[in-house]
Amino acid sequence: MQYLKLPVVVIALLLLAAACSGKGNSAGEHENFNPETFKDSTNIDNKWFPLKPGMQYSYEGYTNDDEGNRISRRLVVTVTDLAKVIDGVRTVVTWDLDYNADQLVEAELAFYAQDKNGTVWRMGEHPEEYKSGKFVEAPTWISGIADSIAGIEMQGDPQPGQPSYSQGWAPDVDFTDRGQVSQTDQKVCVPASCYESVLIIDETSQAEPGAHQLKYYAPGVGNIKVDWKGADQTQEMLELTNVIQLSSDQLANAGAEALKEEQHAYEVSKDVYGKTAPLERPDGTSVNTRPTAEPTASTVTSAKATQIIGSAASEIIVYAADLSESALSELDFINDPASPGGKWIGLPNTGDELDPPPENDPHLTFKVQVQSGIPYRCWIHMKVGIPKGKSQANVIWAQFSDAVDQSNQAMLEPGTGSYLTAQGPAQPGWAWVGCDLKGSDSLIYFRPTGEITVRLQAGMEGAGFDQFILSSAEYLESPPSEAIVEK
Repeated sequence: MQYLKLPVVVIALLLLAAACSGKGNSAGEHENFNPETFKDSTNIDNKWFPLKPGMQYSYEGYTNDDEGNRISRRLVVTVTDLAKVIDGVRTVVTWDLDYNADQLVEAELAFYAQDKNGTVWRMGEHPEEYKSGKFVEAPTWISGIADSIAGIEMQGDPQPGQPSYSQGWAPDVDFTDRGQVSQTDQKVCVPASCYESVLIIDETSQAEPGAHQLKYYAPGVGNIKVDWKGADQTQEMLELTNVIQLSSDQLANAGAEALKEEQHAYEVSKDVYGKTAPLERPDGTSVNTRPTAEPTASTVTSAKATQIIGSAASEIIVYAADLSESALSELDFINDPASPGGKWIGLPNTGDELDPPPENDPHLTFKVQVQSGIPYRCWIHMKVGIPKGKSQANVIWAQFSDAVDQSNQAMLEPGTGSYLTAQGPAQPGWAWVGCDLKGSDSLIYFRPTGEITVRLQAGMEGAGFDQFILSSAEYLESPPSEAIVEK
């Protein structure tokens, strides 16, 4: 949906004035988003902002064009049955079509999720703007990417007197909208119907402090009207004209169009949308709308080991035998018919002590494809050797490029002192060993969707492995029970 806009020069001056007054990126400018406060995030049943798949809302009204002329406006919002994982949270996807004077001016994918307290969060937007039927730009923002932070679309229990709240924070695209309860218990009639107990939210933005957009919400329905006051140059007014439940065929068609827009989004917003996971169908399978990248020589050659994850339930499984000799530094292949591919990787035990990262002791690297925003856990099928001298032969350290924790803080980057420890049992033999982060949760998230580097470093001489797993589902809580995990 289009938002209030002023000329670029005016916006720049207003933002400069805010910076000079010492506002900067202070704590009050955005919400404290925490993905752990979400559980059944796609079940959005907030009475002021319900989003049920297949519902379609049509609005009609008017706005002012760039020359100040009043023109007709029409907006169609469709709640698809698609989902998308953003910043660690699975979101509902709406597909919005915005028309001025019966010409499409914007097609938008918008993403919402509801937390445990019933608050609906706006997780990001991909608006494609058009002029005379031609694509112009896409000021995309996605929570967790390019310093953007999710905001509140609708509070769980909105009441008068509550402080204003951020509806999303994306300074790179001048998205700084805020909302606050203005009035409650209003009676409002629009072409669709007359509604009682209506809630009015007053929206402003940092760039346009004198412009106010008023949004009216009816219980059990959602947004029924948009109006304005103050220095709003667009003077936009929209009213709900129709609410319908799409048929299964109509919903499928809407989903197909949303997928087409996502495919275009990956092409025109590579630095932002290009770092997100693909849209998912209702059964959890993702739709690969991303352009196919050319393989590189440094990528693991096994197609199964380097697969683009098809859904949040997929597993990344790499056999030691999948790797090339060039991936190893001071490590060796050991032939063993009991290992998958007939090989495992390790080093002899001379009894010497090894140092952890960032020291560059014996190690290997390889690349895999991951999804942004979903948790992974690392498992290593370890060969625990016979202890000798200072070595118990049972430790491997793991690092990952572009890894973050649940609060989106960088960690585990190769070349740093941040790493996971896989410490096997004292008894020699084979065992599945988890990669643990001392004193913290061992779940791993990744900022981009795409290729990342895995670095495994010997923690003790005599240790080795024949299988590596990054699990997002089947082994998220417990290790495999079988000695060899089939791909």
